[in-house]
Amino acid sequence: MSANDWRMACRMAFGGFVGWALATLFGWSYVVYYAVYPLVLIGLAPAYDRHIALQFLASAPTGMIAAGIMVGVLSAYPVAMTAAYLGFVIVCFVLMTGPRKLFMYGAVSLAVCSGLVHYGSYPYPEMAWEELFWGAGGALTCSVVLYVLAFALFPDAEPRPPRIPPPRSAAQRRHLILLCTFGATGSFIFFQLFEMSDSLSAQMATVLILLGMTHDGIWNAGRSRLVGSVVGSVHAVLIQLLVSSYTSFWPLTACAYLAGLLWFSVDHARDRTGPGRGFAAVTALAILYGLLNPTDDLIRNSLYRGVSVVVSISVMLVFISLLHYLLNRFPRTRWEVAA
Repeated sequence: MSANDWRMACRMAFGGFVGWALATLFGWSYVVYYAVYPLVLIGLAPAYDRHIALQFLASAPTGMIAAGIMVGVLSAYPVAMTAAYLGFVIVCFVLMTGPRKLFMYGAVSLAVCSGLVHYGSYPYPEMAWEELFWGAGGALTCSVVLYVLAFALFPDAEPRPPRIPPPRSAAQRRHLILLCTFGATGSFIFFQLFEMSDSLSAQMATVLILLGMTHDGIWNAGRSRLVGSVVGSVHAVLIQLLVSSYTSFWPLTACAYLAGLLWFSVDHARDRTGPGRGFAAVTALAILYGLLNPTDDLIRNSLYRGVSVVVSISVMLVFISLLHYLLNRFPRTRWEVAA
C-alpha cells in the first residue's frame, strides 16, 4: 500500500465520519446523505480537482430541481413522471460520456435525483418535502467543504497520474447511453411498482453500478457491490453484537463506525479501479448507520438491506445483459471493440 493510498483512505474516513457525526450530534434530518455523499466525492476523486468540486456542488440544484418537478408536478401522472425521469437520465449519461469531462456532474445529478424521487414519491405522512430538499442540499454542500478539508489535512505524498478515458466511437457512445438509461429507468419503474420505500440502499445500488458504463464494467461493479454490501452488512451485524448493551452510548458507536470506515476505505484505495468492493462496503456501511436511530435493531436492518441489495443487483445485471444483447442487434448501437 502506497503513501498516496493510505492518505486517500484517511480522507475518506475523515469525510464520511465527520459528515455523519455532525448530522447525528446536531440532529439534522436525513443523516444518510451526510454519511454517504462525502464518501462518494472523496472516493471517486482521488486527486484534488477544483473543477470536480464545482461539478459536485452544481449537481445539487440540478438533481433537486429535476426531482421537484417529477414529484411535485408529475407524481399524479405515472407515465409522464417516468418519461421525465427517462429524459433526465439520458441527459446525465450524455454528459458523463461526452468530451467535456462532466462525469461527476452527470453521475451525482443522477444519484441526487434518484434518491429524492425514491423518497419523495412515497406517501410519508411525517415527511416535509422542503425538509428533504434541505437535507440533500446541505449534505452536498457539506461534502464539498469536507472534500477541501480532507485534502488540506491529508494531501497526497506525490502527484497522481491523470486518468485518461478510453476513446469511443459514435456507436459505442450511443450503446453506453441507451444501456445505462434504460437500466436506470428500469430500476425506477421496479421500485415504484413494488413500493419498496425502505430500500434506499438497494435502489441506490442499482444506480451506482451503472457508473461502470459498459456491460462488462457494470457486471464487474455489480459483483463488487454484491460482495462489498454483504461484507459491510456483516460488519454492522458484528458491531451490533459486540456493543449490543451500549448502542445508545454515542462515543462507542462512533468509534466502531470510524474503524469500519477506515478499514473499507483502505480496501477501496488499494483497489484503484474506481467504485469496487471496498467502495461498495464503505457506502453500504454509511447507508446503514445513516438510516438508523440509536435504538433501532441494526442486525435486522442489516440483514434486510443486505438481502434487498443482493436481489435488486442480481435482477439489474440480468436486465443489463438483455439490453446489451438487444442493442447489439442494431448497427448504430452495436458495441464493437477494435481488434
